[in-house]
Amino acid sequence: MTVERKVLLEKAYPEVRSFCRRLGLVFEVVDLSWGIRTFPYGDHEVSEIFLQEIQTSQKVSAGPAFVGLLGNRYGHRPLPRLIPEKQFEVLLSPLSKNPEGVQQLQQWFRKDNNSVPPTYVLQPVTLFYSSGVWKDNCQMAALLFVREIPRQRMKDGSKRLARFMDLTADGLLDAEAQEFLTGLKSRLYATSKKILNLHCVELNRGSIDPKRKEHAEYLDSVCQQFISQMTTRISEEDEEEFDWVVEEARQHTVTADELSKSLQGRDGLLGKICLAMWESTLVHHGPLVIHGAAGMGKTALLCKLAQEMQGVLDSRAVLVIRLLAAHRPQRPNISHVLHSICLQVCLACGLAPRPLLSVSSHLELQRLFQNILEKISQQGNTLLLILDSLEQLADQHQAHLLRWLPTDVPPNVHLLVSMETTSEAFASMRLRLSAAGNVFEVERLTRDEGQQIMESHLQVAKRTLTQEQKDAVLQSFHASGSPLHLQLILSAAKNWTSFTPPTELRLGSSSEEVMSQLLLKLEEKHGKELVGGALGYIMRGLMEAELRDVMSLDDDVIGEVYRYSLPPTPSLIRMPPVLWARLKRDLRDQLEVQWTDGVAMLAFTSSSRLLSEVVKTRYLTPERRGRTHRILAEYFLGRWSGRLKPVALPVLIGSLLPKVPPQPLWFAPGLANVRKLQELPYHLLHAGLWEELRQEVVGSAEWLYCQSRVCGVSSLISDLDQCSQYMDCCETGLVHEALVLMKNSLDILSDRSVFYSELLARLAHLASSFRTVIGQLCSQCDDWLQTCPEPVLIPRSSFLQQPGGALQHTLTAAHGGQRAEPSETSLLVTGSAGGVVAAWSLLDKHLLQVLEGPSGGTKSSYGSLRGWSLKSGQQLFCIQEAGPAGSAPSSARLQVSDQLLFVHSWMQVGGRSLTGSDVLKVLWSSALLLSGFISRTGQQTVSEFPLLPTLFSASEDEKILMAGMTSCCVCFGQIWSVTTGHLVDALCGCNAPVTALLLYDHFVVSASSAADSVHGSLDGSNQSYGSGFSSDPARFCPGSVSERLPVSAEVSCLELAQQKRLLLCGLRSGTVLIYPLALPQETLCIPPPEGLTPVLCLALGSQESLLAVAHQDALRLFQVATRDGFPAVEGPLATAPLLHAPPSHMALLPHRRLLYGTAGGEVKLHDFGTGVGTDLQPHSSGITCVTASNWGTHALVGSQDATLRLWALDPVALDHTMEYQGLFFQGVLCAAFADSDRFVFTGSQDQTVQVWDVASGKLLCVQFVYSPVVRMLTFRNGFVGLTLQGRVVQEAFRCPDRVDPDHNPLRNMKARYRVTSREKGGAGRSDLQVFDPAQISLNLVSTLSRKPSSACVLL
Repeated sequence: MTVERKVLLEKAYPEVRSFCRRLGLVFEVVDLSWGIRTFPYGDHEVSEIFLQEIQTSQKVSAGPAFVGLLGNRYGHRPLPRLIPEKQFEVLLSPLSKNPEGVQQLQQWFRKDNNSVPPTYVLQPVTLFYSSGVWKDNCQMAALLFVREIPRQRMKDGSKRLARFMDLTADGLLDAEAQEFLTGLKSRLYATSKKILNLHCVELNRGSIDPKRKEHAEYLDSVCQQFISQMTTRISEEDEEEFDWVVEEARQHTVTADELSKSLQGRDGLLGKICLAMWESTLVHHGPLVIHGAAGMGKTALLCKLAQEMQGVLDSRAVLVIRLLAAHRPQRPNISHVLHSICLQVCLACGLAPRPLLSVSSHLELQRLFQNILEKISQQGNTLLLILDSLEQLADQHQAHLLRWLPTDVPPNVHLLVSMETTSEAFASMRLRLSAAGNVFEVERLTRDEGQQIMESHLQVAKRTLTQEQKDAVLQSFHASGSPLHLQLILSAAKNWTSFTPPTELRLGSSSEEVMSQLLLKLEEKHGKELVGGALGYIMRGLMEAELRDVMSLDDDVIGEVYRYSLPPTPSLIRMPPVLWARLKRDLRDQLEVQWTDGVAMLAFTSSSRLLSEVVKTRYLTPERRGRTHRILAEYFLGRWSGRLKPVALPVLIGSLLPKVPPQPLWFAPGLANVRKLQELPYHLLHAGLWEELRQEVVGSAEWLYCQSRVCGVSSLISDLDQCSQYMDCCETGLVHEALVLMKNSLDILSDRSVFYSELLARLAHLASSFRTVIGQLCSQCDDWLQTCPEPVLIPRSSFLQQPGGALQHTLTAAHGGQRAEPSETSLLVTGSAGGVVAAWSLLDKHLLQVLEGPSGGTKSSYGSLRGWSLKSGQQLFCIQEAGPAGSAPSSARLQVSDQLLFVHSWMQVGGRSLTGSDVLKVLWSSALLLSGFISRTGQQTVSEFPLLPTLFSASEDEKILMAGMTSCCVCFGQIWSVTTGHLVDALCGCNAPVTALLLYDHFVVSASSAADSVHGSLDGSNQSYGSGFSSDPARFCPGSVSERLPVSAEVSCLELAQQKRLLLCGLRSGTVLIYPLALPQETLCIPPPEGLTPVLCLALGSQESLLAVAHQDALRLFQVATRDGFPAVEGPLATAPLLHAPPSHMALLPHRRLLYGTAGGEVKLHDFGTGVGTDLQPHSSGITCVTASNWGTHALVGSQDATLRLWALDPVALDHTMEYQGLFFQGVLCAAFADSDRFVFTGSQDQTVQVWDVASGKLLCVQFVYSPVVRMLTFRNGFVGLTLQGRVVQEAFRCPDRVDPDHNPLRNMKARYRVTSREKGGAGRSDLQVFDPAQISLNLVSTLSRKPSSACVLL
């Protein structure tokens, strides 16, 4: 049934594959008969391979595992390869009178006494016929699918019957085969009616012709039935949810059970370890460490120990085991390992696991791991945690230093780890362990122990060896004493027969030599290119379906496969699946399926880890590695999907279809191509395809968003970091830095509009200079935002921190406010209010130590002093009341020298020895006021500070003094020269008061008790950084100073006439200065009133023809005109005395009406024409903004209590009351109506910008801008705002014609809002609309706003 198989391959399989991909499944078709006209081998393993693949499919398939096409040919009936001794003797008995027949049977079947019981083995055909004769002359066709023919054609002659019926050697109909076929059909009809699809087709000359109408309809029916039934069955199976954590834990447990069976001996070592565990059950203790040389059986020992302890410990005890030695393309990441362990323990012990997104740093994950161990101990549960081969961990977070591994294990928790003796992990472990009794070495085995293992192994395999073979095995093993070496020899010995010549035993003196001999034997049987290609790709980490596809794209493998024959389908070029099935069968002891992040990957077994090193040496030459990466990169790019690929075979040169699946980034909405995200950047980079890497990965906004959402922002940053290190591309480095700056927000928010908006707000200013990557990224972000189906704000300038500037690194630290201290050993030590001290390396920015001190929230901890070793993490001493009694921790500072430690505060300074002795001397006890800086030499340099400094720090050479100060919740760091007294530079840091400052190797490091990170900056704004960029703010920040205008007194308020291009300045002296922006040298002046009261605020009318000026005691109205092209001011046209509180904000309405609010919350409407004032509904707190619409139909009043009231002005009526409150901050700062008056923009204290619909009062959009916006002006379809940091925010607003009723603008914000509207008829009606994704109580917001921040920032 070749035609049916071809049609299914071309039409049905692609549709089912697409259907499965939309469900997150992989669809594999294993047709072992495809591609093989005549089997080019005679080892008689075909039937066993077929049955093995069926069993594998049944085991791993999430849907149907077998599809059969049955016609009128029964097919080839192969001889059994193995016949038990008793059955063979029964077969020989009828041939007693035929000595020639007995001789032939005994020649082809030889008795193997190594099998238990003895078995007769069918000998390979190549033993009697040369390879060339077999390949050229064999006509055996092992077809599993036959054609169906109508009964009326059965009378045709034998020549035509030969095409679709079974015939004997003399050309007659094979009656026996027909009998077997009839019996098979009868059984299927009786038992499998539900899955049978019957077709009766008239053949054309003994075959199916797709060009004939009835045949085309038949083939189409087969495809439709296949698609329909497969998708239905798959949908039924897919209803069961897959839990990757459970599957990963199950895989480790199953592997451990298998490995534990292979352990023999070691009883003494097992007893010692069990005794140590038993003695430490009820007390705090350290982890137990098992070490030894590679291949000594540490993994099997731990697995056996886990099995033994399960029978000893409480029945409710939880076992968690992770075997980290299994080879993967990338070594296991410690963050992934800790996260999976935490989830498994929480699920097993009934704890509530924290979601992954809430654990935003490795430090938090490390603390979570330790806290879970403490909780398990406190609950009285028993936990056995086994981590094997810690030296195999990846280098992320310096995992090999084992800082994450607790050295103080609580009671009822047993922690066992293993590592190689020569590894860096073991050296780090010895430094951290205080008790040498917790370390156990696994030594080499003796000959007697090796013999015991050999006998047990052969008994399980139901095999035996001749005495000569046993002696050879033990002699080879005794040279190394390695269990791994012995296991490799026995794995090969299972295939030895009793008649195998000693010269073919191929024993090696080491594990590496045994592996090399195994590969040589595989090359002789399967071909060097096939073996080398398959093992090389497996080392890169592939699924089995991917492996078959990739090998079909490898020209060397395909050239070897089709060296003697043409591909079976003229237009199709693929590797026959049976070739890989045969190789996989021979590698069954070295390969296993491992579940990684929910994906079943082919990998070498943990006991065959050495095989990967041998494969690297033997096959992966530099040239081969580059070609492998290129093939994999093209595969995951989908370059040859649906396209012809040029091939050059020994028998054919042309272009054929490799039939590999497409590789879209998204299989379905919300379902990403995870394998492409994981593999493509790595292979593009190492294949040297850097242009494709820039276009497909770095310069693709869709890719960046998809990977950050699916794989995590850390994964994306790591990939881009590798790219920037290898590639000579400054734009890649800038994109990497931008994502580092975005990481903290993206760890929590996953919305596409948030990602694109923030990326655009950081890179827009660089798009014109870097068009290849950054320009492409910005264009893609803008295009998507322009077509977004929801209301969205689109950045038109770079108003967020840009890459390439002074900010270098952000280190996420522990919970609570932070302090930072320098160290002479290139370390940064940060401390939190929660009593946690963390040590960071300033060389590679990695976390080194986490030191758990006393809780900062208890009074008893105030004033205590503790000393720690930064190498071991152990506490050295603790001094109570070392600082001022009862003072807050932030009021005391430390200074450490070689021998002495000084504790100083505003009240006293004390000195102590580092050994922990008593106070040596109290230097002074009076108040200390810093008016300058005194150096060690006694010289004093006095400099005037613009603001009150909160801290000081000096460089080692005492030439640089740094001062940190606070202004309006924005931190500034100023750098002064001690020798000259001049200000050198000023840096803006983490948007919070600076509480710690230090200088390290041209880096300024600052931290804040109100921020959640530590920032690091270069110590000079003119120093070049990276890729030829300067950190000069004028290069990267828009809005540099263009003009300085003189004033005669302090400015109290500003107003801008956009149409007439006038700048109006109100002064404390009561004067109003007017600067024409077209003529900056000219100035107009409105003199102050008689009382010289200061100007409080200014307001312009919508046409900019009227100007209202508010003083302390009066309101004045002026007319602004133009005479001969020069502005002029007339008036005052009207004056109104103020008999109550003065206005804080106001807006001039049409018909000479003024709407203003006061600091007490009063809202008043004054009519200058009639002189009458009207009181409107007051607010409960001070008014912070009053804004009129452009067409004079509405006005908006906002206050500190986060309340907005939208008033209709003709007639005056309250349309909507809108309340918006953030998590920690509340209050409206500014507002502006859009040009069309359809929307109103507002800025709030929670550093967000909101967009409201004027007609309905609904909240349409909220965007986080990292700093409060204090002033807004509108432009076409958007606004321009000024933040508290001085950054200019320019954004356009796009709103679709119809907004989804279920649209939730707060889905990415921890905030809530409420709208109360009046009915159109005039009667008041409360229309409550509350969106509360975070379930935040409005009454708790003010309380939460006083909670200190929980992170630390490094500049």
